[in-house]
Order: sequence, then C-alpha cells, then structure tokens
Amino acid sequence: MRLKDLGERALLGKLATIGYPPGAPLPPGDDAGGVWMGDEAWLLKTDGFLYREVALSGMGPFEVGFRGVAATASDLIAKMGRPLGFTLGLFLPEDLEEAFVLELVKGAAEAARRLQAPLLGGDTNAGPEVALTVSGFARTEVPVPRRALPGDLLYLAGDRWGRTGAAIRAHYEGRDLGAFPAIREAAFYPLPRLELLSLKGLLRGSLDSSDGLAETLWQLADLGVRVDLLALPIYPDVLAFAKGEEEARGLVLYGGEEFEAVLVVPKEGEAEALARAEEAGLPLFLAGRIGQGNGVYFQGRPVPRKGYTHF
Repeated sequence: MRLKDLGERALLGKLATIGYPPGAPLPPGDDAGGVWMGDEAWLLKTDGFLYREVALSGMGPFEVGFRGVAATASDLIAKMGRPLGFTLGLFLPEDLEEAFVLELVKGAAEAARRLQAPLLGGDTNAGPEVALTVSGFARTEVPVPRRALPGDLLYLAGDRWGRTGAAIRAHYEGRDLGAFPAIREAAFYPLPRLELLSLKGLLRGSLDSSDGLAETLWQLADLGVRVDLLALPIYPDVLAFAKGEEEARGLVLYGGEEFEAVLVVPKEGEAEALARAEEAGLPLFLAGRIGQGNGVYFQGRPVPRKGYTHF
C-alpha cells in the first residue's frame, strides 16, 4: 500500500513496535521513547523537517533552527523529561551560503540554551534542499504517558493556543503580523515550558500538541475514552485576527505548531496542580473532562478529526 493511501497515523502504528523494548518507560508510539537507567528514565526524541515547510513569512534560518530544537524539546518536556542536550543533523545544498548555515545553528543553540541544555554537535550532509533532524535526550523519575480515565480533568498549558494557528494562516494569506506581536512571537520562538516539570507526580497523562489540538485530543480518545471540551482559550488578539469567534475557535482547534502540552489531571490532584503551576508561572486553562465512551466533543458537538499529517 502506498503511504498516501495508508496515512501517517496508520504508518506510525505499524512502525512503533518494531524493535521497541518491553518494559520501556513509555509505550511505543508515545511522544518520546526511552529506557530505564536505575530509578530514572532516560528519554530520546528525534524530529525532522524540510526548511521550506516550516519557514513562515519573515522567518530566517535563526528562527527555523530555534523551532527545530523547540519541537524536539516539547515532546520530552511533555513526558516530564528535563532536557540534557541536543544534536543537529543538517542536509544542505552545496551552493548554500555559509552565513545561512551559521544562523541556522545559532538559532538551535539559542533554543537549547534557554532550555538549560547544550547543543552537542551533530552531522552535515549534502542534499537537494535544506532539511534538519534534531535529536534530544532527557531524564525523569516519573515519565508521563498518554493516559486518561473517566472523571479526569483536561487542562491546556501555556498561551500559544490559536496564536500559532493565526501566524500560519497569516503566512498563507499574505497578511502582516505587525499589529499582532504576541502572535508573531508565539510562532517564531515557541519555547517549550520547563515550568511543566513543576507538576511532576500530579499528572495522569500528558501530550505534546504540535499537529493541532483536535488531533491531540483524538489521540487521547483513541485510548478508549470520551473527551468533552467545555471551553477553549480564545485570546483577544486571536479574536481580533480572526473574522469571528467561530474562526478563532478553528485556529485553536486546528492551528498546530503550538509546542504546548495537553494535561490530564486527576480530580483529587487538581488543587495541588493549580497551586504548583501558579508558583512556577505556568498558565493553565481548564478545557474539559474525560468521560466514558469515545470521540471528542465540544459543548456536546462532535469535533472532526483534522490535523497536520505528512502523507
């Protein structure tokens, strides 16, 4: 079967278990993989992309390099892993200017620095166009898988919901973001939040959201639960950018590239989670709850499963 017919999710389902060790800290197909080292889990994540697919209007190589490390780190931090280091693999046309490559790597190094981890070199290869692969490793005592039980609460961490979607929309529509600095910042420098680690031991489940919130919630529903969204964070600048509240909701649900976390919090741990998040300066938004059944719903209406896929 051709990949365009199979689809990315089905392909990942077939690939995830190949060679994956039994008893690993996280199940195959989660946001990151890992092995136990004594009482700690050591996690590894690799992400790759073509430069032209992620460079929005106004982005340069610095921002794209920054985004590459951010994407990898987001998966690790969502699993409660503290990043320890990153490596960068580059595919470069031979006629590319040196200055471009230096800026690309400087952006990656800056994101790593802000995450309190070093950039540890990598590899260079000739290629027909610019492409990057970023690997990151982290450690944690309490790895958090994709997991949810009926009665749990659903929280959204961070404040990039809808903003990155607006920036992507602006890119394709040729719109200027000069009047929307927070939207531009969210898309150009989407730094994952180390503050998430303050919630260690309090979460039932945690997922990175990068292919769109709706797709991330459907990944939860695939575990055999019903996800009921009761509210969405609609920020004033996203509402001002959109042509109405319905479009703003669409940017939140289907925008993508947030590199934020969807958190499943047991009801009994809610108060402690909120207290720790406030102390750490982590924005949390109560979006809904987990119930019995299947599917994803917003205020009782089904949420279509749409999101970014490669095939």
